[in-house]
Amino acid sequence: MIKVRFFKLKLISFLLILPLFTLFRGIAFSDNEIPFLGSEIIVETSPGNPIPNQKVTIFLSSYSVDLNKSTITWQSESGIVLSGIGKTSYSFNAPQVNISAIINISITPPGGSTISKKVTIRPTDIDVFWESEKGYTPPFYKGKSLPITESFIKVVAIPNVKSDRGFSYVWKKDDMVLNEKSGYDKNYYTFLNSSFDLSNKITVIASAVQGDYVAQKNIEIGVYEPKIIFYKKDPALGVNYNNALVNNSSFADEEMTILAEPYYFLIEKDPGKFIYEWAINNKSISTPTKEHELSIRPTSRGGYAVIDLNIYHINKMFQKAFNSIKINF
Repeated sequence: MIKVRFFKLKLISFLLILPLFTLFRGIAFSDNEIPFLGSEIIVETSPGNPIPNQKVTIFLSSYSVDLNKSTITWQSESGIVLSGIGKTSYSFNAPQVNISAIINISITPPGGSTISKKVTIRPTDIDVFWESEKGYTPPFYKGKSLPITESFIKVVAIPNVKSDRGFSYVWKKDDMVLNEKSGYDKNYYTFLNSSFDLSNKITVIASAVQGDYVAQKNIEIGVYEPKIIFYKKDPALGVNYNNALVNNSSFADEEMTILAEPYYFLIEKDPGKFIYEWAINNKSISTPTKEHELSIRPTSRGGYAVIDLNIYHINKMFQKAFNSIKINF
């Protein structure tokens, strides 16, 4: 009776152990037969959002597949562009806007099956414009007002894509994300630069609300010096903005009016915030009624006069400029 019970116990133990043995045996013998998955191969592009004609590089990496021993073939729409063992990267120039470049990649590890990857490069571009929003320039000036110290700068982004879809914008100033300035349809950003800034790095990222359009642009906005440019004002013809007065200018009129234009200075509602200091031949004179205009009358011919002008803001120590010009009679 005892022998029968012992035999039954051994039989039960064997039946319990048998499935575990089969499981471990299957694992041991199938280790080299696990297929590689395409998700184990990482595909990256640099830059992530290329612009038209920019050099693009596609990189392959993997923690489980030995790519350096794998045969890798790169194929574009025109055919095979690169093939060989360990060819883990491929570089080319991105196409134009609204044109896609499709790259098919085949990876065959040693003793393994072929893995396929597909990369679509769709260049995007965005136009970014900026100017000093409240900086002064004279009438009919064709250029833009340049930012000086402590001036307001407006930056506008316009996606370069044929689409009526809406866009969301992310703005960064000196690599800091501006959450309050970012968001849907916020395609412009205005800021006041600091007295200590030599330049400002501005980044904008525009992404379509619908679709896969993403564009990024980085710009650097420098800080410029305000300047004074002299022009001749004619009583009948007005100011000759086409020809600025240069040093050693000559005139034969009995009287000449010089107009001083303060380029890029901050436009103030109160003109009294600017001080004009005129001097003739190193002697200070009283500020004219129209402080940016000076009329001179030569006492004799064959001489000259050196005209100096200082302009500065009474509250902003860095907003100042100086110019000097020699007038021959």
